Amino acid sequence: MARKYQVSFEPEAEQAIFDRADYIAEQSGSRTVADRYVEGIYTFCRSLSAFPRRNIKRDDLRPGLHITNYLGTAVIAYEVEEDTKTVHILAVFHSSQSYENLLKTDSA
Repeated sequence: MARKYQVSFEPEAEQAIFDRADYIAEQSGSRTVADRYVEGIYTFCRSLSAFPRRNIKRDDLRPGLHITNYLGTAVIAYEVEEDTKTVHILAVFHSSQSYENLLKTDSA
């Protein structure tokens, strides 16, 4: 059986998740709805521990970058570190955001 990867979150990615949850709570009037969103997105990200390379690879933006989405509402950017078997969640964007320029590196 293949060893699963660990999933870690950059502080900016976590902040984006909680900022989105605050927005959802404000718009829906329900902290419960927002908490379900947070739980769902964390569960989805942790699922990347199995087969993390199954999503879109975006070396054109940044070497080793992968992109996926959560329920069509969030874009998740991450990298896979093979030597430590870690998936690093780098950023979480609202699906309507133009994330490409934010993720580009000079070396891409």
